[in-house]
Amino acid sequence: MDIAVIPMKIDIIDDFLTDYYANIFVKTFGDSKFPWFFVDDLNHVQRRGNYYFNHSVIREYEVKSQHWLPIFEPLVNRIGVSFRNVYKLKVNLYTRTQFRVHHFSHTDYDPNLGLRTCLYYVNTNNGFTVFDGKRKIRSKKNRAIIFDGSTKHHSTTPTDSNWRCSINMDYKL
Repeated sequence: MDIAVIPMKIDIIDDFLTDYYANIFVKTFGDSKFPWFFVDDLNHVQRRGNYYFNHSVIREYEVKSQHWLPIFEPLVNRIGVSFRNVYKLKVNLYTRTQFRVHHFSHTDYDPNLGLRTCLYYVNTNNGFTVFDGKRKIRSKKNRAIIFDGSTKHHSTTPTDSNWRCSINMDYKL
């Protein structure tokens, strides 16, 4: 019996938001006043170099950071959903490393939950997102990728910029 391998569909959309909103994200998340939270075990794996900073805004449909919610309105509107349909919304920050670090692969949610993932890149750098261990999508300012977050993927650190920032949103269709 032959098993068909169905390639994962990844929509890559450059210039996802207006320059005005894209620049607001760069300014906000690149500002030392934005509250980042240190996570020492990215994807629940304790290993040297396997860390990042994040800020959870919505988790399991519950707003965790009311103050910062309005800044994400253009992103949520562009996807075409309301905040009540957002399962998770968080901002990720990876700091520069001397050599590229590949984080462990993970899924954002279990299959068949009727969810999609939008990963929005805040700034341009040489970090990327890896799918299936082969396909790489580079971090480019104002680029969004839409995909099935129940498939394995992972992030990398940048080596050419002090920071790599992305917004991860899982939402109900």
